Amino acid sequence: MRAQLPRNHAKNVSDADVAALVVNPKILKKEPLRWGRDRIGVGLLRALYEQRLIAFDDTPSPVGAVKSPSGHLVVCEAGEPLAEVIAANYAYALNAGLCIIDETDEVERKELLEAYYSIDAPRVNSGEVRDRLQHRLRELCNGVELPPEGSLTFITRELPFGAAFPELPSTHLISYPDLGITVVNGFAAEQKSTRGTNVAVLVDPEKVRAPEIEAAAKILPSRRIFVRGYQGKGATVRRVTEMVDLFPYDLLIFATHCGDAPGYRWTYEFQDSEGIDRRLVTDIALGIADTDDPDMLHVTRFLRFHQLDGVDWTDPVAKEQLYVGTAIKDFIEQRKLDLEPVEKEEIKRVIGSAVMAMADNNYLAMPRSLAAEGSPIIINNACVSWHELSKRFTFANARAYIGTLYPVSDSEAEAIVVRLLDKFFGKPLPHAVWAAQNAVYGTSGNRRPYVVTGVYPQRLRATKEDVPRHILDRFRQECLSWKKRLETVPEGEDRLKKDIETFVAYYEREIALFRKRWGV
Repeated sequence: MRAQLPRNHAKNVSDADVAALVVNPKILKKEPLRWGRDRIGVGLLRALYEQRLIAFDDTPSPVGAVKSPSGHLVVCEAGEPLAEVIAANYAYALNAGLCIIDETDEVERKELLEAYYSIDAPRVNSGEVRDRLQHRLRELCNGVELPPEGSLTFITRELPFGAAFPELPSTHLISYPDLGITVVNGFAAEQKSTRGTNVAVLVDPEKVRAPEIEAAAKILPSRRIFVRGYQGKGATVRRVTEMVDLFPYDLLIFATHCGDAPGYRWTYEFQDSEGIDRRLVTDIALGIADTDDPDMLHVTRFLRFHQLDGVDWTDPVAKEQLYVGTAIKDFIEQRKLDLEPVEKEEIKRVIGSAVMAMADNNYLAMPRSLAAEGSPIIINNACVSWHELSKRFTFANARAYIGTLYPVSDSEAEAIVVRLLDKFFGKPLPHAVWAAQNAVYGTSGNRRPYVVTGVYPQRLRATKEDVPRHILDRFRQECLSWKKRLETVPEGEDRLKKDIETFVAYYEREIALFRKRWGV
Protein backbone atom coordinates (compact mmCIF):
# COMPACT_ATOMS: atom_id res chain seq x y z
CA MET A 1 0.00 0.00 0.00
CA ARG A 2 2.79 2.43 0.88
CA ALA A 3 4.26 1.99 -2.59
CA GLN A 4 1.04 3.44 -4.05
CA LEU A 5 1.27 6.66 -1.99
CA PRO A 6 3.23 9.79 -3.03
CA ARG A 7 6.87 9.80 -1.97
CA ASN A 8 7.73 11.71 1.21
CA HIS A 9 4.07 11.64 2.25
CA ALA A 10 4.01 8.37 4.18
CA LYS A 11 6.00 6.91 7.04
CA ASN A 12 5.71 3.93 9.34
CA VAL A 13 4.44 4.85 12.81
CA SER A 14 4.83 2.65 15.88
CA ASP A 15 3.47 3.05 19.42
CA ALA A 16 6.69 4.79 20.42
CA ASP A 17 6.12 7.50 17.79
CA VAL A 18 2.66 8.59 18.98
CA ALA A 19 3.89 11.34 21.30
CA ALA A 20 5.91 12.89 18.47
CA LEU A 21 2.72 13.27 16.41
CA VAL A 22 1.02 15.46 19.02
CA VAL A 23 0.84 19.04 17.76
CA ASN A 24 -0.14 20.64 21.08
CA PRO A 25 2.64 20.04 23.67
CA LYS A 26 0.18 20.69 26.54
CA ILE A 27 -1.46 17.35 25.74
CA LEU A 28 1.71 15.50 26.70
CA LYS A 29 1.68 17.09 30.15
CA LYS A 30 -1.79 15.74 30.95
CA GLU A 31 -2.44 12.33 32.45
CA PRO A 32 -3.54 9.93 29.67
CA LEU A 33 -7.13 8.75 29.74
CA ARG A 34 -7.16 5.11 30.89
CA TRP A 35 -9.61 3.00 28.90
CA GLY A 36 -10.54 -0.64 28.43
CA ARG A 37 -10.75 -2.58 25.20
CA ASP A 38 -14.47 -2.10 24.61
CA ARG A 39 -16.51 1.02 23.80
CA ILE A 40 -13.31 2.48 22.38
CA GLY A 41 -15.20 5.09 20.36
CA VAL A 42 -16.53 6.76 23.50
CA GLY A 43 -13.06 6.73 25.07
CA LEU A 44 -11.46 8.20 21.96
CA LEU A 45 -14.01 11.01 21.71
CA ARG A 46 -13.56 11.85 25.40
CA ALA A 47 -9.81 12.01 24.88
CA LEU A 48 -10.26 14.29 21.87
CA TYR A 49 -12.53 16.69 23.74
CA GLU A 50 -10.34 16.66 26.85
CA GLN A 51 -7.17 17.08 24.75
CA ARG A 52 -5.48 14.02 26.27
CA LEU A 53 -3.78 10.92 24.99
CA ILE A 54 -5.64 7.65 25.52
CA ALA A 55 -4.04 4.49 26.92
CA PHE A 56 -5.79 1.13 26.59
CA ASP A 57 -5.53 -1.68 29.14
CA ASP A 58 -7.53 -4.68 30.34
CA THR A 59 -9.67 -2.81 32.87
CA PRO A 60 -13.41 -2.39 32.12
CA SER A 61 -14.31 0.74 30.19
CA PRO A 62 -16.54 3.30 31.95
CA VAL A 63 -20.23 3.08 31.09
CA GLY A 64 -21.97 6.06 29.55
CA ALA A 65 -22.04 8.28 26.51
CA VAL A 66 -20.34 11.50 25.51
CA LYS A 67 -22.90 14.28 25.66
CA SER A 68 -23.39 16.49 22.64
CA PRO A 69 -22.05 20.05 22.82
CA SER A 70 -23.76 20.97 19.54
CA GLY A 71 -27.09 19.13 19.67
CA HIS A 72 -26.00 16.44 17.21
CA LEU A 73 -25.68 12.88 18.54
CA VAL A 74 -23.90 9.98 16.84
CA VAL A 75 -25.34 6.57 17.74
CA CYS A 76 -22.97 3.75 16.80
CA GLU A 77 -23.84 0.06 16.83
CA ALA A 78 -21.15 -2.06 18.51
CA GLY A 79 -19.47 -4.97 16.75
CA GLU A 80 -17.02 -3.16 14.45
CA PRO A 81 -14.18 -1.58 16.50
CA LEU A 82 -12.88 0.37 13.51
CA ALA A 83 -16.38 1.81 12.99
CA GLU A 84 -16.27 3.13 16.57
CA VAL A 85 -12.95 4.87 15.89
CA ILE A 86 -14.38 6.47 12.75
CA ALA A 87 -17.57 7.36 14.65
CA ALA A 88 -15.53 9.20 17.29
CA ASN A 89 -13.66 11.24 14.69
CA TYR A 90 -16.89 11.95 12.80
CA ALA A 91 -18.55 13.12 16.03
CA TYR A 92 -15.54 15.29 16.89
CA ALA A 93 -15.69 16.94 13.46
CA LEU A 94 -19.35 17.85 14.11
CA ASN A 95 -18.83 18.82 17.76
CA ALA A 96 -21.29 16.02 18.49
CA GLY A 97 -21.91 13.47 21.21
CA LEU A 98 -21.49 9.71 20.89
CA CYS A 99 -23.44 6.76 22.25
CA ILE A 100 -22.64 3.08 21.67
CA ILE A 101 -25.59 0.68 21.48
CA ASP A 102 -25.40 -3.12 21.63
CA GLU A 103 -24.72 -5.05 18.46
CA THR A 104 -27.96 -6.27 16.89
CA ASP A 105 -28.71 -9.90 16.12
CA GLU A 106 -28.21 -10.83 12.47
CA VAL A 107 -31.38 -12.94 12.28
CA GLU A 108 -33.51 -10.21 13.85
CA ARG A 109 -32.04 -7.60 11.50
CA LYS A 110 -33.16 -9.65 8.51
CA GLU A 111 -36.62 -10.14 10.04
CA LEU A 112 -37.09 -6.42 10.69
CA LEU A 113 -35.99 -5.46 7.19
CA GLU A 114 -38.23 -8.12 5.68
CA ALA A 115 -41.16 -6.72 7.67
CA TYR A 116 -40.54 -3.30 6.12
CA TYR A 117 -40.18 -4.86 2.67
CA SER A 118 -43.50 -6.73 2.99
CA ILE A 119 -45.46 -3.96 4.70
CA ASP A 120 -47.85 -3.54 1.75
CA ALA A 121 -48.47 -7.27 1.24
CA PRO A 122 -52.11 -8.47 1.16
CA ARG A 123 -53.82 -8.81 4.56
CA VAL A 124 -51.03 -6.86 6.29
CA ASN A 125 -52.05 -3.97 8.54
CA SER A 126 -49.28 -1.54 7.58
CA GLY A 127 -50.03 0.86 10.44
CA GLU A 128 -49.70 -1.89 13.06
CA VAL A 129 -46.49 -3.14 11.45
CA ARG A 130 -44.98 0.35 11.49
CA ASP A 131 -45.91 0.71 15.17
CA ARG A 132 -44.30 -2.63 16.02
CA LEU A 133 -41.14 -1.88 14.04
CA GLN A 134 -40.80 1.59 15.54
CA HIS A 135 -41.18 0.18 19.05
CA ARG A 136 -38.59 -2.54 18.47
CA LEU A 137 -36.04 -0.21 16.87
CA ARG A 138 -36.35 2.16 19.82
CA GLU A 139 -35.85 -0.78 22.19
CA LEU A 140 -32.64 -1.65 20.37
CA CYS A 141 -31.49 1.92 21.05
CA ASN A 142 -32.14 1.55 24.76
CA GLY A 143 -30.22 4.11 26.79
CA VAL A 144 -29.92 6.72 24.05
CA GLU A 145 -30.70 10.19 25.42
CA LEU A 146 -32.03 12.25 22.54
CA PRO A 147 -30.68 15.81 22.32
CA PRO A 148 -33.59 18.27 22.65
CA GLU A 149 -34.39 19.71 19.22
CA GLY A 150 -31.18 18.11 17.98
CA SER A 151 -30.27 15.71 15.18
CA LEU A 152 -28.91 12.17 14.82
CA THR A 153 -26.45 10.07 12.86
CA PHE A 154 -26.84 6.31 13.18
CA ILE A 155 -23.83 4.16 12.32
CA THR A 156 -25.41 0.78 11.80
CA ARG A 157 -24.88 -2.61 10.22
CA GLU A 158 -28.07 -2.26 8.16
CA LEU A 159 -31.07 -1.14 10.24
CA PRO A 160 -32.91 2.16 9.52
CA PHE A 161 -32.99 3.36 13.13
CA GLY A 162 -33.89 6.89 12.10
CA ALA A 163 -37.36 5.75 11.02
CA ALA A 164 -38.11 5.04 14.69
CA PHE A 165 -37.27 8.62 15.75
CA PRO A 166 -39.48 10.86 13.59
CA GLU A 167 -39.20 13.66 16.14
CA LEU A 168 -35.61 14.42 15.03
CA PRO A 169 -33.85 14.66 11.65
CA SER A 170 -31.48 11.75 11.13
CA THR A 171 -29.10 10.09 8.72
CA HIS A 172 -27.33 6.73 8.56
CA LEU A 173 -23.85 5.45 7.79
CA ILE A 174 -23.24 1.77 7.08
CA SER A 175 -20.57 0.51 9.47
CA TYR A 176 -19.02 -1.97 7.05
CA PRO A 177 -17.49 -1.82 4.50
CA ASP A 178 -15.87 1.49 3.53
CA LEU A 179 -17.33 3.63 6.31
CA GLY A 180 -14.26 5.86 6.30
CA ILE A 181 -14.48 6.48 2.55
CA THR A 182 -18.16 7.41 2.84
CA VAL A 183 -17.36 9.94 5.56
CA VAL A 184 -14.49 11.44 3.56
CA ASN A 185 -16.63 11.68 0.42
CA GLY A 186 -19.34 13.56 2.28
CA PHE A 187 -17.08 16.01 4.09
CA ALA A 188 -14.90 16.62 1.02
CA ALA A 189 -17.91 17.65 -1.06
CA GLU A 190 -18.81 20.39 1.44
CA GLN A 191 -15.42 22.10 1.63
CA LYS A 192 -15.02 25.70 0.51
CA SER A 193 -14.51 26.28 -3.21
CA THR A 194 -15.82 22.82 -4.16
CA ARG A 195 -18.30 22.37 -6.98
CA GLY A 196 -21.97 22.14 -6.13
CA THR A 197 -24.60 19.73 -7.42
CA ASN A 198 -24.46 21.41 -10.82
CA VAL A 199 -25.30 18.42 -13.04
CA ALA A 200 -28.47 16.39 -12.51
CA VAL A 201 -29.80 13.29 -14.27
CA LEU A 202 -33.47 12.26 -14.16
CA VAL A 203 -34.53 8.68 -14.95
CA ASP A 204 -38.18 7.86 -15.70
CA PRO A 205 -38.82 4.69 -17.75
CA GLU A 206 -42.56 5.46 -17.45
CA LYS A 207 -43.26 2.19 -15.63
CA VAL A 208 -45.12 4.16 -12.94
CA ARG A 209 -46.59 7.65 -12.80
CA ALA A 210 -43.72 9.96 -11.90
CA PRO A 211 -44.91 13.57 -11.52
CA GLU A 212 -41.82 14.25 -9.38
CA ILE A 213 -39.62 13.92 -12.48
CA GLU A 214 -41.67 16.49 -14.36
CA ALA A 215 -41.49 18.80 -11.34
CA ALA A 216 -37.73 18.30 -10.99
CA ALA A 217 -37.26 19.07 -14.69
CA LYS A 218 -38.82 22.49 -14.06
CA ILE A 219 -37.28 23.34 -10.68
CA LEU A 220 -33.65 22.34 -11.26
CA PRO A 221 -32.96 24.57 -14.31
CA SER A 222 -34.36 27.52 -12.37
CA ARG A 223 -31.53 26.90 -9.89
CA ARG A 224 -29.00 26.93 -12.74
CA ILE A 225 -28.54 23.16 -12.58
CA PHE A 226 -27.85 21.35 -15.85
CA VAL A 227 -30.39 18.54 -16.41
CA ARG A 228 -30.19 15.44 -18.59
CA GLY A 229 -33.18 13.10 -18.81
CA TYR A 230 -33.71 9.43 -19.65
CA GLN A 231 -37.43 8.97 -20.23
CA GLY A 232 -39.74 6.32 -21.63
CA LYS A 233 -38.11 4.20 -24.32
CA GLY A 234 -34.91 6.20 -23.86
CA ALA A 235 -34.48 4.75 -20.36
CA THR A 236 -33.18 1.34 -21.42
CA VAL A 237 -30.99 -0.84 -19.23
CA ARG A 238 -27.99 -0.20 -21.46
CA ARG A 239 -28.34 3.58 -21.57
CA VAL A 240 -29.00 3.87 -17.84
CA THR A 241 -26.12 1.52 -16.98
CA GLU A 242 -23.71 3.54 -19.13
CA MET A 243 -24.94 6.78 -17.61
CA VAL A 244 -24.72 5.58 -14.00
CA ASP A 245 -21.10 4.48 -14.48
CA LEU A 246 -19.72 6.98 -16.99
CA PHE A 247 -21.63 10.29 -17.12
CA PRO A 248 -20.23 12.98 -14.74
CA TYR A 249 -23.39 13.89 -12.79
CA ASP A 250 -23.66 15.29 -9.26
CA LEU A 251 -27.30 14.38 -8.59
CA LEU A 252 -29.23 11.36 -9.86
CA ILE A 253 -33.00 10.94 -9.37
CA PHE A 254 -34.76 7.64 -10.16
CA ALA A 255 -38.51 7.18 -10.49
CA THR A 256 -39.57 3.62 -11.25
CA HIS A 257 -40.56 0.33 -9.64
CA CYS A 258 -38.00 -1.50 -7.50
CA GLY A 259 -38.12 -4.91 -5.86
CA ASP A 260 -36.58 -8.34 -5.65
CA ALA A 261 -36.80 -10.12 -8.98
CA PRO A 262 -37.83 -13.68 -9.83
CA GLY A 263 -34.93 -15.86 -10.84
CA TYR A 264 -33.37 -19.28 -10.59
CA ARG A 265 -32.08 -21.68 -7.95
CA TRP A 266 -29.02 -23.59 -9.13
CA THR A 267 -27.41 -26.40 -7.13
CA TYR A 268 -23.75 -27.31 -7.57
CA GLU A 269 -21.86 -30.38 -6.39
CA PHE A 270 -18.06 -30.32 -6.36
CA GLN A 271 -15.00 -31.32 -4.38
CA ASP A 272 -13.07 -28.46 -2.82
CA SER A 273 -9.28 -28.15 -2.66
CA GLU A 274 -9.28 -29.81 0.78
CA GLY A 275 -10.87 -32.93 -0.70
CA ILE A 276 -14.31 -32.32 0.88
CA ASP A 277 -17.43 -33.07 -1.17
CA ARG A 278 -19.64 -29.98 -1.25
CA ARG A 279 -23.24 -29.17 -2.18
CA LEU A 280 -23.86 -25.45 -2.71
CA VAL A 281 -27.29 -24.00 -3.52
CA THR A 282 -27.36 -20.53 -5.09
CA ASP A 283 -30.12 -18.11 -6.10
CA ILE A 284 -29.57 -16.07 -9.25
CA ALA A 285 -31.23 -12.95 -10.68
CA LEU A 286 -30.37 -11.45 -14.05
CA GLY A 287 -30.17 -7.98 -15.55
CA ILE A 288 -30.11 -7.92 -19.36
CA ALA A 289 -29.03 -5.12 -21.70
CA ASP A 290 -28.53 -4.93 -25.44
CA THR A 291 -25.15 -4.26 -27.08
CA ASP A 292 -23.88 -2.97 -30.42
CA ASP A 293 -23.79 -6.58 -31.59
CA PRO A 294 -27.38 -7.64 -32.43
CA ASP A 295 -26.46 -11.26 -31.68
CA MET A 296 -25.11 -10.52 -28.20
CA LEU A 297 -26.64 -9.37 -24.90
CA HIS A 298 -24.87 -7.99 -21.85
CA VAL A 299 -25.92 -9.99 -18.78
CA THR A 300 -25.39 -8.88 -15.17
CA ARG A 301 -25.84 -11.63 -12.61
CA PHE A 302 -26.70 -11.30 -8.93
CA LEU A 303 -25.76 -14.44 -7.00
CA ARG A 304 -26.91 -15.19 -3.47
CA PHE A 305 -25.75 -18.19 -1.47
CA HIS A 306 -28.78 -20.10 -0.19
CA GLN A 307 -27.33 -23.26 1.38
CA LEU A 308 -23.98 -24.97 1.84
CA ASP A 309 -24.07 -28.68 2.67
CA GLY A 310 -27.70 -28.39 3.77
CA VAL A 311 -27.10 -25.43 6.12
CA ASP A 312 -29.01 -22.19 5.51
CA TRP A 313 -26.43 -19.51 4.66
CA THR A 314 -28.42 -16.85 6.55
CA ASP A 315 -28.63 -18.88 9.79
CA PRO A 316 -25.71 -17.67 11.95
CA VAL A 317 -26.33 -20.28 14.66
CA ALA A 318 -26.23 -23.23 12.26
CA LYS A 319 -23.27 -21.74 10.39
CA GLU A 320 -21.20 -21.78 13.57
CA GLN A 321 -21.12 -25.59 13.27
CA LEU A 322 -20.47 -25.50 9.52
CA TYR A 323 -16.92 -25.83 8.26
CA VAL A 324 -16.72 -23.54 5.23
CA GLY A 325 -12.99 -23.76 4.63
CA THR A 326 -12.14 -23.14 0.99
CA ALA A 327 -15.59 -24.08 -0.35
CA ILE A 328 -16.65 -20.64 -1.58
CA LYS A 329 -13.26 -19.73 -3.02
CA ASP A 330 -13.05 -23.06 -4.82
CA PHE A 331 -16.61 -22.73 -6.13
CA ILE A 332 -15.79 -19.36 -7.68
CA GLU A 333 -12.63 -20.72 -9.29
CA GLN A 334 -14.25 -23.91 -10.58
CA ARG A 335 -17.25 -22.02 -11.95
CA LYS A 336 -14.87 -19.98 -14.12
CA LEU A 337 -13.75 -23.23 -15.71
CA ASP A 338 -16.41 -25.85 -16.37
CA LEU A 339 -18.50 -26.35 -13.21
CA GLU A 340 -22.17 -26.79 -14.15
CA PRO A 341 -25.23 -26.99 -11.86
CA VAL A 342 -26.68 -30.43 -11.19
CA GLU A 343 -30.16 -29.01 -10.49
CA LYS A 344 -32.04 -25.96 -11.79
CA GLU A 345 -35.42 -24.52 -10.84
CA GLU A 346 -37.26 -21.22 -11.14
CA ILE A 347 -38.10 -19.23 -8.00
CA LYS A 348 -40.47 -16.30 -7.49
CA ARG A 349 -38.06 -14.09 -5.58
CA VAL A 350 -34.30 -13.76 -5.31
CA ILE A 351 -33.90 -12.07 -1.94
CA GLY A 352 -31.71 -8.98 -2.08
CA SER A 353 -31.61 -8.68 -5.88
CA ALA A 354 -33.35 -5.25 -5.79
CA VAL A 355 -33.82 -4.64 -9.51
CA MET A 356 -35.26 -1.46 -10.99
CA ALA A 357 -37.65 -1.63 -13.93
CA MET A 358 -36.40 0.12 -17.06
CA ALA A 359 -38.12 0.50 -20.43
CA ASP A 360 -36.88 -2.83 -21.81
CA ASN A 361 -35.70 -5.03 -18.91
CA ASN A 362 -34.74 -5.00 -15.25
CA TYR A 363 -31.73 -2.90 -14.30
CA LEU A 364 -29.64 -4.83 -11.78
CA ALA A 365 -27.64 -2.04 -10.17
CA MET A 366 -24.12 -3.35 -9.56
CA PRO A 367 -22.15 -0.25 -10.57
CA ARG A 368 -18.41 -0.48 -11.17
CA SER A 369 -18.20 3.18 -10.21
CA LEU A 370 -20.50 6.19 -10.28
CA ALA A 371 -20.51 9.39 -12.31
CA ALA A 372 -17.15 8.88 -14.06
CA GLU A 373 -15.33 8.10 -10.80
CA GLY A 374 -17.34 10.76 -8.99
CA SER A 375 -19.21 10.84 -5.69
CA PRO A 376 -22.79 11.92 -6.39
CA ILE A 377 -26.02 12.24 -4.43
CA ILE A 378 -28.70 9.66 -5.30
CA ILE A 379 -32.44 10.16 -4.74
CA ASN A 380 -34.30 6.95 -5.49
CA ASN A 381 -38.09 7.18 -5.43
CA ALA A 382 -38.43 3.55 -6.49
CA CYS A 383 -40.41 1.48 -4.00
CA VAL A 384 -38.39 -0.20 -1.20
CA SER A 385 -35.23 1.27 -2.72
CA TRP A 386 -33.29 1.81 0.52
CA HIS A 387 -32.82 -1.81 1.64
CA GLU A 388 -30.10 -3.08 -0.70
CA LEU A 389 -29.44 -0.18 -3.02
CA SER A 390 -28.26 2.23 -0.33
CA LYS A 391 -25.39 -0.16 0.40
CA ARG A 392 -24.57 -0.82 -3.25
CA PHE A 393 -24.53 2.83 -4.26
CA THR A 394 -22.55 4.05 -1.24
CA PHE A 395 -20.07 1.20 -1.77
CA ALA A 396 -19.67 2.49 -5.34
CA ASN A 397 -18.87 5.95 -3.87
CA ALA A 398 -22.21 7.75 -3.63
CA ARG A 399 -21.74 10.34 -0.90
CA ALA A 400 -25.44 10.41 -0.05
CA TYR A 401 -28.39 8.17 -0.82
CA ILE A 402 -32.08 8.84 -0.17
CA GLY A 403 -34.40 5.87 -0.63
CA THR A 404 -37.65 4.36 0.62
CA LEU A 405 -38.35 1.58 3.11
CA TYR A 406 -41.72 0.69 1.58
CA PRO A 407 -43.88 1.77 -1.37
CA VAL A 408 -44.94 5.39 -1.79
CA SER A 409 -47.66 6.83 -4.01
CA ASP A 410 -46.84 9.10 -6.93
CA SER A 411 -48.36 12.07 -5.09
CA GLU A 412 -46.17 11.39 -2.03
CA ALA A 413 -43.05 11.10 -4.18
CA GLU A 414 -43.84 14.37 -5.94
CA ALA A 415 -44.55 16.19 -2.67
CA ILE A 416 -41.26 15.04 -1.10
CA VAL A 417 -39.05 15.75 -4.14
CA VAL A 418 -40.58 19.18 -4.77
CA ARG A 419 -39.85 20.21 -1.19
CA LEU A 420 -36.29 18.85 -1.34
CA LEU A 421 -35.55 20.76 -4.54
CA ASP A 422 -37.49 23.89 -3.69
CA LYS A 423 -38.33 25.00 -0.15
CA PHE A 424 -35.60 23.00 1.61
CA PHE A 425 -32.94 23.29 -1.09
CA GLY A 426 -29.62 24.18 0.53
CA LYS A 427 -30.51 22.66 3.91
CA PRO A 428 -28.55 19.65 5.21
CA LEU A 429 -30.10 16.66 3.43
CA PRO A 430 -31.26 14.83 6.59
CA HIS A 431 -32.97 18.01 7.82
CA ALA A 432 -34.50 18.63 4.39
CA VAL A 433 -35.93 15.09 4.19
CA TRP A 434 -37.19 15.29 7.79
CA ALA A 435 -38.89 18.64 7.18
CA ALA A 436 -40.37 17.43 3.89
CA GLN A 437 -41.81 14.30 5.53
CA ASN A 438 -43.23 16.37 8.39
CA ALA A 439 -44.95 18.60 5.83
CA VAL A 440 -46.35 15.66 3.86
CA TYR A 441 -47.21 13.19 6.65
CA GLY A 442 -47.61 15.46 9.67
CA THR A 443 -45.73 15.23 12.95
CA SER A 444 -48.07 12.94 14.89
CA GLY A 445 -47.86 9.73 12.82
CA ASN A 446 -45.05 7.28 12.12
CA ARG A 447 -45.27 7.00 8.34
CA ARG A 448 -41.71 7.89 7.38
CA PRO A 449 -40.82 5.93 4.23
CA TYR A 450 -37.79 8.03 3.26
CA VAL A 451 -34.40 7.25 4.83
CA VAL A 452 -31.12 9.12 4.35
CA THR A 453 -27.62 7.62 4.14
CA GLY A 454 -24.51 9.83 4.23
CA VAL A 455 -22.79 12.35 6.49
CA TYR A 456 -25.12 14.90 8.05
CA PRO A 457 -23.87 18.28 6.69
CA GLN A 458 -24.32 17.50 2.98
CA ARG A 459 -26.57 19.78 0.96
CA LEU A 460 -28.02 20.26 -2.47
CA ARG A 461 -26.44 23.47 -3.74
CA ALA A 462 -25.45 25.00 -7.06
CA THR A 463 -22.26 26.93 -7.82
CA LYS A 464 -21.35 29.15 -10.74
CA GLU A 465 -19.78 27.11 -13.52
CA ASP A 466 -19.65 26.66 -17.29
CA VAL A 467 -21.35 23.27 -16.99
CA PRO A 468 -21.23 22.14 -20.64
CA ARG A 469 -17.51 22.93 -20.69
CA HIS A 470 -17.01 21.02 -17.44
CA ILE A 471 -18.87 17.98 -18.78
CA LEU A 472 -16.96 18.01 -22.07
CA ASP A 473 -13.64 18.29 -20.23
CA ARG A 474 -14.57 15.31 -18.07
CA PHE A 475 -15.55 13.33 -21.18
CA ARG A 476 -12.16 14.02 -22.74
CA GLN A 477 -10.25 13.15 -19.57
CA GLU A 478 -12.09 9.87 -19.11
CA CYS A 479 -11.81 8.93 -22.78
CA LEU A 480 -8.05 9.49 -22.74
CA SER A 481 -7.70 7.57 -19.47
CA TRP A 482 -9.56 4.54 -20.83
CA LYS A 483 -7.59 4.61 -24.08
CA LYS A 484 -4.36 4.45 -22.06
CA ARG A 485 -5.82 1.63 -19.97
CA LEU A 486 -6.69 -0.23 -23.17
CA GLU A 487 -3.02 -0.28 -24.14
CA THR A 488 -2.13 -2.17 -20.94
CA VAL A 489 -4.74 -4.95 -21.15
CA PRO A 490 -2.92 -8.31 -20.93
CA GLU A 491 -3.13 -10.77 -23.78
CA GLY A 492 -6.10 -13.08 -23.45
CA GLU A 493 -8.25 -10.67 -21.39
CA ASP A 494 -10.81 -10.37 -24.18
CA ARG A 495 -13.75 -9.53 -21.89
CA LEU A 496 -11.88 -6.69 -20.20
CA LYS A 497 -10.70 -5.37 -23.55
CA LYS A 498 -14.26 -5.42 -24.91
CA ASP A 499 -15.58 -3.56 -21.86
CA ILE A 500 -12.95 -0.82 -22.14
CA GLU A 501 -13.59 -0.46 -25.87
CA THR A 502 -17.27 0.05 -25.00
CA PHE A 503 -16.35 2.81 -22.52
CA VAL A 504 -14.17 4.56 -25.11
CA ALA A 505 -16.94 4.35 -27.72
CA TYR A 506 -19.40 5.87 -25.22
CA TYR A 507 -17.15 8.86 -24.57
CA GLU A 508 -16.39 9.39 -28.25
CA ARG A 509 -20.13 9.49 -29.00
CA GLU A 510 -20.80 11.89 -26.13
CA ILE A 511 -17.93 14.21 -27.09
CA ALA A 512 -19.28 14.50 -30.64
CA LEU A 513 -22.84 15.13 -29.42
CA PHE A 514 -21.80 17.72 -26.84
CA ARG A 515 -19.61 19.64 -29.26
CA LYS A 516 -22.46 19.75 -31.77
CA ARG A 517 -25.13 20.69 -29.22
CA TRP A 518 -23.20 23.22 -27.12
CA GLY A 519 -20.51 24.45 -29.49
CA VAL A 520 -17.73 23.87 -26.97
